[in-house]
Amino acid sequence: MKLLNAEYRAYLENGVDRTGTHCLKWDDRKNTFGREDVLPMWVADMDFPTLPAICQALAKRTEHPVFGYTFVTPEEKRAELGWLERRHGVKAEEDWILYCDGVVDSLFACARAFARPGSQIMVQPPVYGPFYQAAKVNGFGLWRNGLRQTEDGWHMDLENMEQGFRSGVSMFLLCNPHNPVGRVWTREELLQVTELADRYGVTIVSDEIHSDFIYAPHRLNSILSLPHPERRIMLHSATKTFNLAALRQSSLLAPGEEKRALIRTELEKMHAGTPNLFGALAQRVAYEQGDEWLDELLRYLQENRDWLKDALSRRLPQIRMSDLEGTYLAWLDFRAFQLDQETLSEKLIRETGLGLSSGLQFGEEGNGFFRMNLATQRKNVEEAVDRLAKTFG
Repeated sequence: MKLLNAEYRAYLENGVDRTGTHCLKWDDRKNTFGREDVLPMWVADMDFPTLPAICQALAKRTEHPVFGYTFVTPEEKRAELGWLERRHGVKAEEDWILYCDGVVDSLFACARAFARPGSQIMVQPPVYGPFYQAAKVNGFGLWRNGLRQTEDGWHMDLENMEQGFRSGVSMFLLCNPHNPVGRVWTREELLQVTELADRYGVTIVSDEIHSDFIYAPHRLNSILSLPHPERRIMLHSATKTFNLAALRQSSLLAPGEEKRALIRTELEKMHAGTPNLFGALAQRVAYEQGDEWLDELLRYLQENRDWLKDALSRRLPQIRMSDLEGTYLAWLDFRAFQLDQETLSEKLIRETGLGLSSGLQFGEEGNGFFRMNLATQRKNVEEAVDRLAKTFG
């Protein structure tokens, strides 16, 4: 495994050319940003090759010429449960697991399962765009429990949260680690949230897809590790961790039998509960053999994070980076330049040649911010700072 780590470290440092692979990030730059030469650091996938054992397993499976309907094996479930306990201390059971194409589809299924007619769904802006859509598309109201930013970081507004729960919120979509601000919620914070949710009968659905990207000393406090896990739902996937987004495989963990039955009904309505042949295989191999691979990747990502934080503080102190406790997505504050979002976006694309995610994709609370994907080679992070310095320095 040391050899694998050495080889993979070389991949991380030297990069892999993704152009010409029907890659959204690199091959669709003209359509996304209006020019083909931007440095793309936006959509949340990685410019790193996946675990070699996954490629080997998929290649071997393609030797058989039939790719029909499949099912989840006990070995696949045991691999997932072993990973959750080994990496995060989450002790779950096989019958808790339901499968869905992706975490976004799971959000929609949970909204239909748990949000009461005429009620509201709570989100914590700025937050991943599909959280809003889960309420809007399904005809529910939206309660914006905006995160508060102080000198020491981002925090939950518990007073506003209780007001929302009291005013008719029936489901709360939690993001942990939070995308895009990068917070990893502490056990103490989450205990306050679950106490309020239980008091008002609110179902918490926790999107933990970025849970494998957490930097010491922080650690995941899964919603299922708190008291009364049968009242909560946890969403996660190996596709984010192992760069397998196109394979479309995710899990919902629902310890409560009644809640699990409600989700299963909605998945059946969506025809979304059938596992992906290649996604299921890739996930099993990832969870059985991916520990050291991920450890090496986390070290590299943390180095990217630390390098960017230091470079911005020295060269571009006007651009403030939120403390990145989890995810590989840096949340950058451009408000010191006192420019509107459209002007900032145009400068980044036309003058800087940098493709970032606009903060407005995460709600109006993201105005003045941009999200930068750090899951790329260090040379790209360095080039991004050089380009920013020429435009904004």
